[in-house]
Amino acid sequence: MSDELRIGLTTCDNQDVADRIATELVERGLAACVKIDANVRAIYKWQGELQDHSEIRLMVKFSSANSKSIEAFIKANHPYEVPEWIVLRPEHVCQKYLDWVTA
Repeated sequence: MSDELRIGLTTCDNQDVADRIATELVERGLAACVKIDANVRAIYKWQGELQDHSEIRLMVKFSSANSKSIEAFIKANHPYEVPEWIVLRPEHVCQKYLDWVTA
């Protein structure tokens, strides 16, 4: 099976953590690119209490060959007890971009 593009989503509680995770993923060659969106609002229940917080969202673009390694990295390096890690499969990716991500 050939490599495919995956897009992983996670959030962090502050910019420093987001920057560190994004930088390490790219420097280690696990991700081709990480986009960082500041100040997304999250409303959720945690341990029975309603939460309303600003978070930093990371959109991680990576080769499917790195899926397990990235998930292990997120689990080991994310400050949240239960970090969000959602992986999406794009319906279509232009070939040149896919070649770059999977190189």
